[in-house]
Amino acid sequence: MTFDEVIQMLQAGDANDRIEAARMLADNQNDLSDDEYRTAVRALQTALADPDPQVIMVVMEALSRFTRETSEMQAVISEDDDAEELVTVATCSVCGKPEVLVDPSTCEYENCPYK
Repeated sequence: MTFDEVIQMLQAGDANDRIEAARMLADNQNDLSDDEYRTAVRALQTALADPDPQVIMVVMEALSRFTRETSEMQAVISEDDDAEELVTVATCSVCGKPEVLVDPSTCEYENCPYK
């Protein structure tokens, strides 16, 4: 069975065929070219709207196995490398508020570490 036939089966077969197609894509995802990989991911994402809940479950399982970083994904990751570092904020160990929002004079907790 060709890749295009599997995609067609995922889109237009009966429920058992759609389940089989999703499993075939997942089982063979390492053998797909980048273009086929992207096509398979798009087809599986579309299949998430399937009316049969069993098909949706198998499609979700199949999608979880599609973890390859394609060139498009690599470009996004490279852009993120240039992003600013995230700023972390200390929080109160008692109430959980960010420390900049803790007013020691009005804090209702006896054991407030900022009093």
